[in-house]
Amino acid sequence: MTPAAEAGTAAAGIDARGVLDLLDALDSTPGLEMHSIAIASAGAVVAEGYWAPYSADRVHLLYSISKTWTATAVGLLVDDGRLALDDPIIDLLPGVGDLRIAPRWRQVTVGHCLRMATGHHTEAWGAAQVGAAGEPASINDLDPVVASILSHEPEHEPGTHFAYNQVATYLAAAAARAVCGQSVVDLLRDRVLIPLDVAELPWTRTATGAEIGFSGSHARTRDILALAQLYLDNGRHGGRQILSPEWVATAMASTGLPNPEGETIDWRLGYGCSFWTSQHGVRGDGAHGQFALVLPDQRIAIAITSETEQMQPVLDAVWRHLIPAVDRAGSSAADADLAARLRHLAVEAPLGAGPVTERTWQRAAGNVSSAYTGARLRPGAGGIHTLSLVRGEAVLETLVGESDWAESEWTDGDAALPVLARGGPTREGGYAADLRIIETPHTVQVRVAPGSEGVDLSWRNPPLNGTDPLWLAVRTRIPRIDT
Repeated sequence: MTPAAEAGTAAAGIDARGVLDLLDALDSTPGLEMHSIAIASAGAVVAEGYWAPYSADRVHLLYSISKTWTATAVGLLVDDGRLALDDPIIDLLPGVGDLRIAPRWRQVTVGHCLRMATGHHTEAWGAAQVGAAGEPASINDLDPVVASILSHEPEHEPGTHFAYNQVATYLAAAAARAVCGQSVVDLLRDRVLIPLDVAELPWTRTATGAEIGFSGSHARTRDILALAQLYLDNGRHGGRQILSPEWVATAMASTGLPNPEGETIDWRLGYGCSFWTSQHGVRGDGAHGQFALVLPDQRIAIAITSETEQMQPVLDAVWRHLIPAVDRAGSSAADADLAARLRHLAVEAPLGAGPVTERTWQRAAGNVSSAYTGARLRPGAGGIHTLSLVRGEAVLETLVGESDWAESEWTDGDAALPVLARGGPTREGGYAADLRIIETPHTVQVRVAPGSEGVDLSWRNPPLNGTDPLWLAVRTRIPRIDT
């Protein structure tokens, strides 16, 4: 992506007033907390903003936008002629020949998997599969997660029924790894990630070391935007044809199969190869409000990260305010107002409002994993104190800024999880802090009522893969070397 246009959105044919109205609508939507937004026109970023403490340099858990990365990896192999969408999926999975396979699985193709048309009636993924037992395996070994998936036959004939479920994309990712002999990230790196200036793509993996494919990828907002722009530009970037126009058209074309579980309009319009058909264009989206919008009619791409349980209002705001602003005359005054607004975005969070004294609390309520049994508060210098969360035999030391965000790293074995925290004593005599799991949409809220001896450790919105925050970790701890 090229840098944000200095001339502003008006020069790109977008009225900045529409973007301002969009920001107003998003910030006033109940239950929605924005983390970032970026809008590109003609391949140039024309508006970009981050709600502090979220920032341009940090990756963000994308949830099911991960499916679009996986589909892109498959697209490379299709373009190379190394696999085809009508290839039976089990023919591509190493070690499967030794299994007894139900007849319907023999009919399931790569295309069925990418299009959520495997024949399943509903979600078929079990949370235990992420942690399937087994030592890290070579690319040629039978994946125990694949074996578990194939032990359950789909309820319908493949290609006849749409059911959004995770096993479909997991199998597509497994097939891609087997065909290319690499991980999905390694397959993407030289041909997609480096050309798009995607510095890294951390990904949640199973116990065997495989990317789960359907979720778990982490990328910057600019990276999401670049992915959307790649599809908007028919697979071309920087003068190079990265994906064929034929693949792009196939990926964005709806199968026409109805979604029986679609509760709102933009989830009832059809699904392609890991792209949803929208009222405008197509999109990759991920739980809790992550979006990669591809809008060919308006010639724009949009990336959004956020935290919400209701995603349709985000799209409604884009359709209502931004779409009409495209090809509408703007003004330099509106551009200036938008630039100022984008510089001062911030999430709401507690501020310290009293002296910090040493305190110890037992866990009283909340839905953070029961492994967390209490907390201890210790005062520090410079408006930063230490909140220690007791997690079984371990203690997670968390720096909490009273007025500014303080950063810590939680660790568990080799796993590391960055956390930003702000808060302190309340005016009423209690305690409140928000612990931002900053590379995800999620926040642990720490609350102590005035006079209480119990601490409430709860999620603002719980993650999809379990309640323990450390299960979100995708980074590896770098040992400190004392000199």
